[in-house]
Amino acid sequence: MNPILVLGGGPAGLSAASELAALGAPTLLVERESYLGGNPVRWHYSLLAPDLRPAEEVIGALLERVEGDARIERRLSTTLTKAELGSHGYRVTLATADASETRDVAAVVLATGFDHFDSRRKFEYGYGRFPDVVDFKELEGMLHDNKLVRPSDGQRPHRIAWVLCVGSRDLQVGNPWCCRLGCVVSIKQAVEVRQKHPEVDAYIYYMDIRTYGLWEDLYWKSMQEYGIKFIRGRIGAVTLAEGGSRLLATGEDTILSRPTEVPFDMIVLASGMEASAGTKQVAELFGVPVGPEGFLTPRLTDLNPVDSGLPGVFLAGAATGPKAIPDAVTEGMGAALRAYQYARD
Repeated sequence: MNPILVLGGGPAGLSAASELAALGAPTLLVERESYLGGNPVRWHYSLLAPDLRPAEEVIGALLERVEGDARIERRLSTTLTKAELGSHGYRVTLATADASETRDVAAVVLATGFDHFDSRRKFEYGYGRFPDVVDFKELEGMLHDNKLVRPSDGQRPHRIAWVLCVGSRDLQVGNPWCCRLGCVVSIKQAVEVRQKHPEVDAYIYYMDIRTYGLWEDLYWKSMQEYGIKFIRGRIGAVTLAEGGSRLLATGEDTILSRPTEVPFDMIVLASGMEASAGTKQVAELFGVPVGPEGFLTPRLTDLNPVDSGLPGVFLAGAATGPKAIPDAVTEGMGAALRAYQYARD
């Protein structure tokens, strides 16, 4: 049997490759970056909600399984440039910086992940202009490395604000959907900050809190046990406070129906999730339908979320929309099983 191609080396792709190898299928894992692990490795994710388990434990276990299995051929710094349907799968062209080659594969799992919204597009928040306005993926790296400092001066912040729904639920930037994870990741980060540095005050500005399922417990704990303050409202602008050493967040408290103007040492933007450049590319190469949001669209979203409706092409993880890591891992396993069944028929 020709190998089954898994495109993307994030949580969903690692899960799919590991499952295929466990089924005895030769597997070709292709990743455009020079490393495996996707966004959790790229941005040095710290703890995962809701149980605050280190991300390295989850991703590390997947990496260990994939890197230790001789049935998985790993191709890093490699992109897919062409795909043609044949009588027994696909003929694909893989390219590196130096060369390209053609391979025959029995089936394909698309696990091309997501990109974080570029917060510079919300210019009113000052991201890219004020060093102490950071993206929450950057804060993840600080927490991972235990270096919570203001980029401007290297000092510990005393008051931090999180601004939710940056680039999500926002018609102005063309992203009306909820990213599903901004609320819970921001709450998790605020809890982690308070655990390590209880002297730091934490504020979360929100439109609505969406912590579905078991994540709701973390939301209540964040207030009751860690003293995190939630403000229902919107920040309209971030500027420098008088003296220039702090940030000034101007907005509205929609519960009290009054304007607010609060100084902070650091502001964290909860950037949303968008379809990755790799997702957009494979949609064109394989002809997979995409929704208005740019993510890949399964044939039956509710009944079979891993089936593209195209012969031999299966979908997993955030390629089809915002996903938490456990959901991406589960879908990777499901897509692997369907790809294996297709290849064996």
